[in-house]
Amino acid sequence: MTARPPVSSSVPVPDSSDAARSDLTRFDDALRRRAQEARVPALSAAVGRAGELVWAGTAGWAPAGPATVFRVGSISKPMTAVAVLRLAAAGRLGLNDPVGRHVPDAPVPDATVAHLLTHTSGLPAEPPGPWWERHGAGTWDELVASGPEPQREPGERFHYSNVGYAVLGRLLELAHGRPWDAVLRDEVWAPLGMDRTGRTPAPDAAVGYAVHPHADAVLVEPVAAYGAMGPAGEVWSTPADLVRFGSWLVGAGRGEGAEGAGDGVLSREWRRRMTTPRAVVDDDGRPFTAAWGLGVSVHHTGAGAGRRTVGHGGSVPGFTATVRADPATGDVVAVCGSSTAGFGDASFLEELLGVLPAPAAGPQVEPVDDPAVLALTGTWYWGPMAYTLARRGDGRLELSADGGRSTVFGRTQDGGWTGVEGGYWLGERLRVVAPGTPAEALDVGTFHLTRAPYAPATAVPGGLDPRGWQAPGRETGRG
Repeated sequence: MTARPPVSSSVPVPDSSDAARSDLTRFDDALRRRAQEARVPALSAAVGRAGELVWAGTAGWAPAGPATVFRVGSISKPMTAVAVLRLAAAGRLGLNDPVGRHVPDAPVPDATVAHLLTHTSGLPAEPPGPWWERHGAGTWDELVASGPEPQREPGERFHYSNVGYAVLGRLLELAHGRPWDAVLRDEVWAPLGMDRTGRTPAPDAAVGYAVHPHADAVLVEPVAAYGAMGPAGEVWSTPADLVRFGSWLVGAGRGEGAEGAGDGVLSREWRRRMTTPRAVVDDDGRPFTAAWGLGVSVHHTGAGAGRRTVGHGGSVPGFTATVRADPATGDVVAVCGSSTAGFGDASFLEELLGVLPAPAAGPQVEPVDDPAVLALTGTWYWGPMAYTLARRGDGRLELSADGGRSTVFGRTQDGGWTGVEGGYWLGERLRVVAPGTPAEALDVGTFHLTRAPYAPATAVPGGLDPRGWQAPGRETGRG
């Protein structure tokens, strides 16, 4: 808005050195520029690193501070997803259960819980009737009576569905016997310290506006009640609370421990499943850059392999929001704005993450030295390819090759090892098959690793040429 000069403010960060303050002013400047360029009445943002809030700021002409709550729209969905996954983790439902087993009058009873979480249930994006985000929505019975018609078979392809998350919210209510937002308050928001997050706004909440595209004018947007559609987009929050949520999502947040058990909300293993791509977003035939996990979007940005982030965006009349978290670094960016047209995405702040101070080294957990474990470390060969097996500070084993596969293995209840992080061998077993002193062979998901390339004394699957290794050119003399 040109008639009202933008203002901005920021909060101090733990590192109060002159250099740190100078670097962080870049975030203030970027936020101020974006508020001006996008003509957002109030723009609020926060940045986290290693589980700590390191910067928060506000800009724009409308009153707002770091504690001001904004409607965050569809960022409600990953919070709803966490509560559903808690039921799965507790064994109260299966991801492949038909949702009709838990919600008998669901519009697509044959779609699975996983289909609904990944927007592959076949349900339409919106419920029948007036524009619910502005007009408001009714009860669950009214939603069912309106007859949402599936557009395709479950599992056929990704199609974003607000209706699907209304079904998941109903599932929570039936499973717990209380409103969906009470479940989120008790099981997600309160344990994660998200004390400014809720279904209804605080008295000092931001006002949502539509900004006229061709005039210096604004229109106050209505704050509709979303009824049964609430789990899809009714939550209010702050960027700081969203940073807490994003940090926890990628394992850098409140209550994390070296063993990865999480803080009691949802284990790291379940969060890894949540952030693993399951459905590719293929809306226009362009190269894939986005996918969907269990309640969160997964994006790749930048040249080449680029940067992977997980999170969600939100948009309802008067408000837009986004939260993006980097699983590799633990960096999190959250932005909330009070304009229907929005501010774009969080890239204007993500580009500045390189100026943040390095996170302080946390306490290292040194496990008791186990000679049998130490004997497994060192160089191993898969055929002629060298791998290194190293014991990490958290007691896990990491098997890696330069520029190739890397998997972290954790202890199982029976004292063995299974892949808990990484790609190819995730979930696979690592077994010692030729113990010796030191061990002479490992079986990693059926791959045979030896201390020397194709060590002949270890029963290499498929056997070995009896002539063994030969100089090039001589191996062709087979009789």
